[in-house]
Amino acid sequence: MTNFDGVLKSYVSKYKNPDLARRDITTSLAQYKDLRPSLEPFVFNDGRTQHLVQLEGTIPVPYKGNTYNIPLQLWIMDSHPYNPPMVYVRPTSTMQIKSGRYVDMNGKVDMPYLREWRWPKSDLMGLIQILAVTFGEECPVFSKVPARPPPPNSSHTPYPTGPAQSMPMPGMPAPGHTGQAPYPSYPGSGGYPQQYPSAYPAAPGYPPTSNSFGYPATGGYPASSGNFPPTQSSNQFPAPYGGYGANPPYPSPQTSFAGTQATNTSTVQPNTGTVTEEHLRASLLSAVEDKMKRKLREFFAQAQAEMDVLKKTEADLTKGKDKLEKMVKDLEQEKISIESNIILLRTKNDEVKDALQKMEQTDNLEIDEAVVTTTPLYRQLLDAFAEEQAIEDAIYYLGEALRKNVIELEVFLKRVRELSRKQFMQRALIQKCREKAGLPPLV
Repeated sequence: MTNFDGVLKSYVSKYKNPDLARRDITTSLAQYKDLRPSLEPFVFNDGRTQHLVQLEGTIPVPYKGNTYNIPLQLWIMDSHPYNPPMVYVRPTSTMQIKSGRYVDMNGKVDMPYLREWRWPKSDLMGLIQILAVTFGEECPVFSKVPARPPPPNSSHTPYPTGPAQSMPMPGMPAPGHTGQAPYPSYPGSGGYPQQYPSAYPAAPGYPPTSNSFGYPATGGYPASSGNFPPTQSSNQFPAPYGGYGANPPYPSPQTSFAGTQATNTSTVQPNTGTVTEEHLRASLLSAVEDKMKRKLREFFAQAQAEMDVLKKTEADLTKGKDKLEKMVKDLEQEKISIESNIILLRTKNDEVKDALQKMEQTDNLEIDEAVVTTTPLYRQLLDAFAEEQAIEDAIYYLGEALRKNVIELEVFLKRVRELSRKQFMQRALIQKCREKAGLPPLV
């Protein structure tokens, strides 16, 4: 969606993470081309107003074999993608919001994916995909029932002329229907069976009247595929009752039939005013199917949550296993190193014992011969250093003798002068030997 790159760059320039937000929005716009970005002011509940990026348009939602374009409005927060966007369903003038588990009466969407938002595992593309799946199970909008013309003369209809409240009419497609699937009518939940044929000869359908029973909603807004089926001409009757040629309409707003849901199976048999066993059976099957689907959804949701917990536990265990294997490997290497050091220590210990035995067996041990240098230069350096240190000690003890009045000051000065002269010569010799040996000079 490169057409929006420049616009989005200016829109998100004041966002906390402009690059991440623009990349996430661009990816979503490339997949859902009916969404359009804009920069609009948003008023929060505390009265604060802020300009936020708004994505407005429709997303395709598969619902009961048809695809519908559900209008949405997504407000991208300035901290995106670390905070979830705000999602609203914005119905058109021919639609009405159907509140449910995830959509309130104002159209605000609240679902676990938004509450558990964690970037980078959660993103805008994943949110829209979850919305499409969720709305495919519970459609958030349904078509408004428009005002219909009055019914024709009762002398032309085969239906009984009882009170309107006691005769639920079958759901029939309205004349002049375009052939596309309309938006589902309220309540729009659960799988409803197809229409069943009447036990009497089929009569031509008439335009539905404006009462409180289940009529099909008009004004469809399905996803456009580019090829529309041909419409019925105005001089043709709609499909007869019980026909299988057209898709069955979805249940319309609530009906008052004996506390049951108004479906297209709760039809009245002509000229009798009674419901057949076949219709009761179909209604029971529909109710059981709806309950089973709801239970299955709950079961699958619980199983999915347990699977997520188990997967996280598995990942933690795998990470702990890798850490333990690394620790065991390090311990084995350290064990090998310690065993090698023990062997070396035992060897050196034996050498020291042998040297001690030899020294104990020697009666006249020359201390000067105990230290052997590798070259004569090092021997000269060692002797000069030893003599220089001895002179240093002698000067120290002369000072102690003077302090304790053991010697006179004149004797002290004379001896110190002689020793200092020798010490100077030894230090000069030491520096020269170190220079010849390539050692750094003493400071």
